[in-house]
Amino acid sequence: MEILLTARLLVYVSARAVYYDPETGKEDPSKSGVCSNFLCNSKPGDKVQITGPSGKIMLLPEDDPNATHIMIATGTGVAPFRGYLRRMFMEAVPTYKFGGLAWLFLGVANNDSLLYDEEFAKYLQDNRTISGMTRHSVENKKNKSGGKMYVQDKIEEYSDEIFKRLDDGAHIYFCGLKGMMPGIQDTLKKVAEQRGEKWDEKLSQLKKKNNGMLKCTDIASL
Repeated sequence: MEILLTARLLVYVSARAVYYDPETGKEDPSKSGVCSNFLCNSKPGDKVQITGPSGKIMLLPEDDPNATHIMIATGTGVAPFRGYLRRMFMEAVPTYKFGGLAWLFLGVANNDSLLYDEEFAKYLQDNRTISGMTRHSVENKKNKSGGKMYVQDKIEEYSDEIFKRLDDGAHIYFCGLKGMMPGIQDTLKKVAEQRGEKWDEKLSQLKKKNNGMLKCTDIASL
């Protein structure tokens, strides 16, 4: 769902109203997003008061146009990263010409939940070099143990390169379902331990180096 608000600023909203269990095929009302359902239940002409954005925690840093940005999202958590990618690859910004690497990990339940798939595919087609975009989507796939694949399985698969790029100064962001964060953090912790590192200490070091270790939780999951 996309909503455009009449204002000086064009605003895109990503909303998901219904969740179906991929195994049973039945709707799971316990996972109904608060904000998504509020927007989807609104009628044409309804007035909605919105405040924000607040702070700078999820703004794309533009001080280094050659930086690497690792974006990890689930579901509608891809929304801010779509904004990043449009800024990098679509908008004509004289003061910002992106020449780094945009690396998107997106976890969704099925193909129908791949938001902005055609738009992202175009970015991929137009930017096939290291100075471009790489995307790994998780939908209807199995992990190496034969179970359901989650976004953290893809993170583990590419963990060596992720950690190498973090050591080299990459920015990393998380956005999506609050319930997914423990699994993602556990995977990063396990990989760090395999490398002889402690994830909590590494996380602290990354923050001190201002490498952009940021996380955002989808308000619909609170």
